[in-house]
This record gives sequence, structure tokens and C-alpha cells, in this order.
Amino acid sequence: MSSHHNTKLNFSHPPYHYNDCMSNVDREIKMGELRLRYVQLMRDAHSSLGNKDANILIKESEALWDKLCSPKNTEKFNNA
Repeated sequence: MSSHHNTKLNFSHPPYHYNDCMSNVDREIKMGELRLRYVQLMRDAHSSLGNKDANILIKESEALWDKLCSPKNTEKFNNA
């Protein structure tokens, strides 16, 4: 006498879906860690430099980052 209640396969939850969820969770954790580090760096810049100098430093670093991330620069690196 065998039971047939477990003979249907359930494809609504594929086995690889769990790994995708875990990688999303890992990504979110990493992003949270990066956000925390960013806040710590900004706090340290303001406490050691003062508001005016820290704001100048932050604006300069944002301008440099924008230049590094611009499409023209990525094309130069890809073609090299």
C-alpha cells in the first residue's frame, strides 16, 4: 500500500530560487555595510575638518567620482 500524496512535483518554488534570495540578502547586507561606512567617513570628516572644509572635501570628491564614472572615461579604459 503506497501513498500518492507526494507524487506531484511542485515547480512553483524551484530549488535555485533559494540561492537567488540568499544572494539578494547578501547584497543588501553589503550595501548596508557600505552605507554605514560612508556615514562614518562623513562624520569623521566633519569632526576633524569642521563643516566648511568637510563640505569642500566632499564636493571635490563627488566631482572626482563623477569624472571617474563618466561614460567617456569608461570608454577610454575599455579601449586600452
